[in-house]
Amino acid sequence: MAKLVVGRFDAIVPANRLLEALREHGFALREYGLFYAAPPGQHGLYPLGGDAHSDEGAKRAGRTAAAGAAMGGATGLVLGVAAAAALPAGGALAALAATGLGAYIGSLYGALSGTKAGDPARATRERPVEQPGGLRVVICVDRAGTEARALELLARFGAKDIGRAKGKWRQRLWQDFDPRVPPQPVEHPDSR
Repeated sequence: MAKLVVGRFDAIVPANRLLEALREHGFALREYGLFYAAPPGQHGLYPLGGDAHSDEGAKRAGRTAAAGAAMGGATGLVLGVAAAAALPAGGALAALAATGLGAYIGSLYGALSGTKAGDPARATRERPVEQPGGLRVVICVDRAGTEARALELLARFGAKDIGRAKGKWRQRLWQDFDPRVPPQPVEHPDSR
């Protein structure tokens, strides 16, 4: 596995400037490349469409939705029974409608409360934390002394989501790139 560093760009001009700078700073043409990653969910990696069944930040949403449906249904039932007592005609129908509405609202609230931003450090292929789509410049830093220089250049030219990864590097391409597992973030270009 090759050691790689990668950064995302919103526009082609700074990405091309970085590619020129890499050559000027002693990187061989075979050590870097440019590719486009589609936006999250648009890679068709999951059999039913999308990239995964759920992402890392939504792994608890099913449980919290079920709990919310139970609590909402119970609340709706209590309110429906109270409405049935106040309205003798159609009281059973009011109780059923209030129970169903309460369960629906409770499940929606529960699912939303169980969803949060995913932690990239906990990302897996089954539960990803995908980065935004866009241009990526990837640099193979297997050669001694190249990693710090590559990280500094990525930062200097405005790359976002700069990170480290390991992967199969061949013909200027990250052969086993998987958008579901982001590279390990790099806080400061000079950190190791």
